[in-house]
Amino acid sequence: MDDSDNSMSLSFVTRRRLLAGTATAALAWPFQVKSRAAELTDGSSAADPALRLCGNWQKIHNETLALCREQQRLETHLARTVGFPCAKVRLADGTELTLHSMEGMNDAYSPEIEVEWGRAVADFAAHQARWDAADAEIGYSRADELIRQSEIAERELLDNLPHTAATSMEGILAKLLVILHDGEHWERPADFPWPHIRSVLDDLGRQHKYRSGDDRDRSGNR
Repeated sequence: MDDSDNSMSLSFVTRRRLLAGTATAALAWPFQVKSRAAELTDGSSAADPALRLCGNWQKIHNETLALCREQQRLETHLARTVGFPCAKVRLADGTELTLHSMEGMNDAYSPEIEVEWGRAVADFAAHQARWDAADAEIGYSRADELIRQSEIAERELLDNLPHTAATSMEGILAKLLVILHDGEHWERPADFPWPHIRSVLDDLGRQHKYRSGDDRDRSGNR
């Protein structure tokens, strides 16, 4: 019988969800919403502090995603060339475990398998050393640190969003777009309230486009 230690760090899990959520959101968003995202962050209403904040958030968010994809590429390379650090240990009852962390190794220890356990610990340490050497060569851990810094900057802007008043319709739309974009990463895009927020965003966008057209017509008729 073979078993494994499947523990993963919080960042490992959340970043996989972030990338998965990005793909889902990109498929779910109507084309006009994605187009409006570019329009609302091009600096046309730079006097609106909310629009500036949302533009900065979108820029950093895109950088975070790019870093996550690069880290995922490096991780795939390490997994293929070195393999995730692990070691096999046979328990007293004959069960063989494949463990991927020292915590798992320590949990598996018992006096009856001390020699076997010591060998497994040495195997794990050697495998970890090979991983660390390859990591230092290609910069996997460095990418991880850059992601953490980018995530902190992104979260700080998001935390400031409720306290930053929009002074234009573009700013209001941008705030809703950021809320929708961030929220859909962590929840199911088809569940409440994301389709409802998307609907409100579309309604406001159509009204804004209609009124902007009327304003241009009146200006041209003067």
